[in-house]
Amino acid sequence: MPRSRPTEPDWPTSTSQNGEDTPSSLWEIAPIPGKGLGLIATRDITPGTLVLSEVPLLTTEGVTTIDLEVAETQLRKKFSSLSLSSQKAFMALYNNYPDDKPLSGIVRSNGYPLGPGVEAGGVYETISRINHSCCPNVVQAWNPLVEKETVFAVRTIPAGTEICTAYHVGGPSSERQKILKMYFGFDCTCALCSLPEEKLKASDERMVEAEELDETIGDSKKVRFHADEVLACCHRLSKIYEEEGFKDDRLSRLYFDCFQVCNMHGDLARARVFARQYCSAKKMAAGDDCIAYLEMKPFVKNPQKHDSFGVTEKWKARAEGVPKGLGRRDFERWLWREEA
Repeated sequence: MPRSRPTEPDWPTSTSQNGEDTPSSLWEIAPIPGKGLGLIATRDITPGTLVLSEVPLLTTEGVTTIDLEVAETQLRKKFSSLSLSSQKAFMALYNNYPDDKPLSGIVRSNGYPLGPGVEAGGVYETISRINHSCCPNVVQAWNPLVEKETVFAVRTIPAGTEICTAYHVGGPSSERQKILKMYFGFDCTCALCSLPEEKLKASDERMVEAEELDETIGDSKKVRFHADEVLACCHRLSKIYEEEGFKDDRLSRLYFDCFQVCNMHGDLARARVFARQYCSAKKMAAGDDCIAYLEMKPFVKNPQKHDSFGVTEKWKARAEGVPKGLGRRDFERWLWREEA
């Protein structure tokens, strides 16, 4: 997480005692101007590469979130069971809440949830040192099948480039800056937030539009009764993500929304394509042993078996109806129903 403590202990550059099992030749921990420590790519990394996989130093399972005094006591018990080297690694992480509850402060500053919607989180020796960018080049996610946090590249990362994830996504720069300052204590200077004034203004306008589009896409009544409008919003949102260079989980989420819209209205051909695109994006960001990828993969072949299928027959089309031999532009026109 942000602003790693600037002191530099003897960091492992190969498999560590904390279950880090990715070749260290991909990255190194190094000082980052204005950020403390962070991860730097030591060679070119291609999208879909597993950059790092790591078990937590400590988790907050069984720790209360209601009373900080009680939480600190519970964390102290967990902390005392760690090896001395793990204790040292934990205490070397940045604390954005330097009060009289140091363990709670480090957890709040560096924890990642152990899965979507899960209250418990984990703190990591290396992953917790990955800094933020509003246009990240990696995605981190908890994989319960291997009980590790994984970090996959979603954009090309040239050697010498900082490896960055996103602590918060969405909204114009002013909104992002406010949230990042409030919860993580820093002013973001990533490439997106540091654009020249006119380009930043244009980006902010697109991000505001993206929020509005996302709201429409999430409106169940519009999905049911105004599907053409919703799919058009999905198309526009995909263009915004392309313009902004986003390749993170926002992309797979969008493809899943598209899949559900088409499947709901009986268009198995387009549902099949969007299921495939979802799987491709999710596999790139979380690997082929990601539960979400494994659960969605069967619907590429049989989208009608998904719960969303067949609410109406407004766009009825057979799964085998995906056109062949079209150029990219013509295929895109078909996929987004531009001819309709």
